[in-house]
Amino acid sequence: MGTTDDFRIDQSGCFEGLARHIERRLKERAFCIVFEDEIERFWPRKNLGPAEREEQIQAFAKSYGWSARTIHDFESGRTRAIFLPF
Repeated sequence: MGTTDDFRIDQSGCFEGLARHIERRLKERAFCIVFEDEIERFWPRKNLGPAEREEQIQAFAKSYGWSARTIHDFESGRTRAIFLPF
């Protein structure tokens, strides 16, 4: 049985681990927050501009039947994504 940190253990960068984590959280509560350290792992800033990064996060969420809202904290330079069921 997996743990709530499966997506951190998945070294291949596989989106399925992240999706499992979000899915489990959405069964427990109305939303799931994914913080910058994990967002960076899947959608690295060095390869993506802010708009493209947000589009890819949205596309990922939509492919699993969720919506996502990204929030960028300009003071810290960190981003978080809030995943919600449709």
